[in-house]
Amino acid sequence: MDTKITTKPLTSYVDTVKQVFRLAETYFKDLLEFDSLLVKLASMDPEEFFKYIQAQQYVKDPPGIEFVNRPKISLVLSGTGHPFDCDDRTVLSLAYFMLRNYMSKITGGKEFFDYRVLVVGRNENPHHIYIEYKKKDSINWIPFDPTYPHNVYGVAPFSPGFIKIFHRDEFSL
Repeated sequence: MDTKITTKPLTSYVDTVKQVFRLAETYFKDLLEFDSLLVKLASMDPEEFFKYIQAQQYVKDPPGIEFVNRPKISLVLSGTGHPFDCDDRTVLSLAYFMLRNYMSKITGGKEFFDYRVLVVGRNENPHHIYIEYKKKDSINWIPFDPTYPHNVYGVAPFSPGFIKIFHRDEFSL
């Protein structure tokens, strides 16, 4: 696998969110490479994709280093001990919904989904990231956090003391 690790300082959680959106938007087609294997990621429904990503081994980042992986790196290196935590799963989740919208548009359809990124914390400090999505014709946002095995599809992981919601159009990428 030809991969390159790029390093850049992330000075705040806002920088991390910007990188999450950038990596998902730039590399969402990475998921198509896995459609040629046994797993058909692009054709899974949201709950199936949630369960697939949730089943991958969780590996936290090393102390003092923040890895934010493009989808291909997370999927290829899953199970090898390479970091695969909440921000990497957020990149994959965004990439999945971006790909579903893209696939619909190239076949003459409309985009199906809206999505947003949440940075949350149990108390007043941020410490976790995940997405919510909704169908374009709905007003209900659905939590989508496949980070931990105990998380439930469609249920927020906890009631946050800190929450900040980000949309793609807030960033110039």
